[in-house]
Amino acid sequence: MKVFEGFAGYGGGSFAFRKLMQENPKYSFNVIGYSEIDKSASELFDLNHQQENGQLIRNYGDITILDPDDIPDFDMFIGGFPCQPFSTAGMQKGEDDPYGRGTLFHHIMRICAAKHPRYILLENVKGFLNKKFEPTRKLMEQMLREAGYVADPYNFDESPLRIAVLNSKDYGIPQNRERVWMFARLGGLPLDFSMKPAPQPNDLRLGDFLDPEGYVPANMYLTDAQVNHLREKHNIESFEVDRPLCFDVYNKKIKFDGYSITLTMPEHNSIRVVEAHPGKQVVRKMSVTEQFRLMGLEGLQGIGRPIDIMFGNQSYTQLSKRAGNGWDVNVVKILLNHIIKQLLALGDNVF
Repeated sequence: MKVFEGFAGYGGGSFAFRKLMQENPKYSFNVIGYSEIDKSASELFDLNHQQENGQLIRNYGDITILDPDDIPDFDMFIGGFPCQPFSTAGMQKGEDDPYGRGTLFHHIMRICAAKHPRYILLENVKGFLNKKFEPTRKLMEQMLREAGYVADPYNFDESPLRIAVLNSKDYGIPQNRERVWMFARLGGLPLDFSMKPAPQPNDLRLGDFLDPEGYVPANMYLTDAQVNHLREKHNIESFEVDRPLCFDVYNKKIKFDGYSITLTMPEHNSIRVVEAHPGKQVVRKMSVTEQFRLMGLEGLQGIGRPIDIMFGNQSYTQLSKRAGNGWDVNVVKILLNHIIKQLLALGDNVF
């Protein structure tokens, strides 16, 4: 299956395909190109994803000026078009976003109408399903219908999209991260096509995803004065806990369920790790490797685990931005496997 990854970031889709092939040797994916305008994101993608011959996968750059004729034919478009216009953490202007991010899905459809990939997988924040964005969703469906992603273009009761909200914490990663996943197939999908894999719960919590003792950079830790200021500012009785927990700065509370809140862009700065030390109150920022571990990728050297991602020389801020704005690779892998099994059962020649 030839794949094009739009709005690629660090390549969450590409990482998921790689993990899926490792677990299913009969599966075969080839990312033939990607689109990304952020220089740091592109550098991180190139560092971690190459063609089989070691050459870089081509970055086609700005999707708004991308000529579909320049791209080789491909079988699947994947992409999480910018979420800020639809997120509760943003302005929620939708298509009226002043930076033009709310209309970028038009360019996805422009490319897919020209290339006719068999499959389209899109992602966005849960807020995309709000009633105020219903016109945007209807327009997406209309464009997909006109491009052939339905069985009967004259049956307006048939939606070209199958949609589900998936939460990372239901699939083995202790992060409360809800995302909307949308899938379309050239020629349409059966009404019973499922976008919700069976949950895969476990007993792992935030403490199981933190760096081992001694590996957390010293500059992540708040001073005693900063801890006291944080406690007084947010009316927290004590940060002394009996297991590692997440402090939600935005909602001013410790998450005693053991899950992390949603990783976000660093400017929102809403997560603190509360370490468990008897008689002590220890609070710190979350390390880069911890953030990416909560996105399904191991990047910490020297602890005996297989390394999934390399970070190069990028800064804490840049890497935190990538993690907060990326795909949970674990969820994508599970969802893709769920989709592919159904496509094979339909008789599609997927590979």
